[in-house]
Amino acid sequence: MTRRRRESDDCESAFDAATLDRLSACSVDEQVDLLSTLGNDTRYRVLLFLTEAETAVCGCELEPHLDVGQSSISQSLNRLRKAGLVTRTKEGRWRYYEATETAERLVDLVEDIAAETPIVAD
Repeated sequence: MTRRRRESDDCESAFDAATLDRLSACSVDEQVDLLSTLGNDTRYRVLLFLTEAETAVCGCELEPHLDVGQSSISQSLNRLRKAGLVTRTKEGRWRYYEATETAERLVDLVEDIAAETPIVAD
């Protein structure tokens, strides 16, 4: 790799001009929102339950397994749905949720990384 000197100081840049232009123009709003959605323990735990379920899950089925109330579960499911991580179907007054393929891939990726490298906080 060839490093270029930055004009502002003696530090060499690890990025070429094309990479800098691409990264500067790229919108990361959706990715940040997705990661933010996963960055809450209740939402992530709800997602874990949904990825393990063999059929669609009624939101009321989750409450006995989580240390939060139905309102928090509903809010979590709504945020996960808006992020495209779960789908919702309505049957009468009941709402059933399923993890999307994206959610399943993300959970698998996180579990694989966690299994390979223990995460240690500074």
